[in-house]
Amino acid sequence: MTALAAARPLDRPDAGAIDVFARSIVQASWFAALGAPLSAGEDADVRTYLAGLAIPGLADVAIDIVADWPSAKRIADAPDWDRRWWNGEEALRQAALQQAIARLGQGRAMAALTRVTEGASDRVHGLAASAAQRDGVADQALVRAAAGAATQACYQAALALAAEAERDHAFTAKYRLFAAGRWPLGLVGGHFFLF
Repeated sequence: MTALAAARPLDRPDAGAIDVFARSIVQASWFAALGAPLSAGEDADVRTYLAGLAIPGLADVAIDIVADWPSAKRIADAPDWDRRWWNGEEALRQAALQQAIARLGQGRAMAALTRVTEGASDRVHGLAASAAQRDGVADQALVRAAAGAATQACYQAALALAAEAERDHAFTAKYRLFAAGRWPLGLVGGHFFLF
């Protein structure tokens, strides 16, 4: 399944779209393209994601593909990761959450986001473990980190949907990367790394 096909439910900002999105999570190609070269669509999604964080210069950073799980662990554990990346995501999250609550009410918004997060968590952990096992990796902390990042991407995409954000919202682009089988690792040393 292509990244764009996996994202179709995100294109319909109606009241039931979050539940449609939650059901679509099982169709994604979780962790199936780790280490592979980026397609043109994936490269565009990375650029959309980085530009959407609204941090000067971030949209033009180098994009590096990590080849294997041990390299992914080194990047994920790097002490010099760029906090601007996290701050950009947090600012987007807070803005989208305020919009989602204003649109749906706090109870409905939180219930819908919880359903997405719980469903995603159940789905992606086993797939992360299988992907690691196929590559001979038994590091359960690393598997949990991969699954947690994927679950967070589902939450963020659902949050963007609940806020009725545009299709090119950074969180929607980030979700498409995960749905295409990638694991965006973050910004370290002026490079954005994906596995």
